[in-house]
Amino acid sequence: MSKIMIAVDFSSYSASVIAAGMELARSTKSSVVLLSILDKAAELIPSVEGGESSDEWTRRVQDIATRLNVFAADYADVAVSVSAIIGSPKEDILEQAAEQGIQTLVLGTHGRTGLDHLLVGSTAEFVIRHSPIPVLVVPYKQTKH
Repeated sequence: MSKIMIAVDFSSYSASVIAAGMELARSTKSSVVLLSILDKAAELIPSVEGGESSDEWTRRVQDIATRLNVFAADYADVAVSVSAIIGSPKEDILEQAAEQGIQTLVLGTHGRTGLDHLLVGSTAEFVIRHSPIPVLVVPYKQTKH
């Protein structure tokens, strides 16, 4: 059985990305790994005596896993596992896909352009450029131009 990884960041359209990935999984009879990565570089968690509070990081990862499980529960007809980790989304999506034997990645794009794209960068673009496996990108804007 093939495996699809759906990577989400809990933005306002993550449900749409998950729905597209689940539809692909149904049509290909694939199992799914729902992945979310807590970007340690972008998160501000108070430190205790100069170091990160490991309890706070653990709590945040558990919260993410819980949210992923809520999404998974809506798709009882698909074999779904969840993975919530701390890391760098760009690199860790690819690393997790390789480690878990994923055949297809599904992720969304925010549709940023110009200065926003330059400053923030694009996880989707990085993954597309570096992925050795197919990537389905679900656009933020799903209306016709």
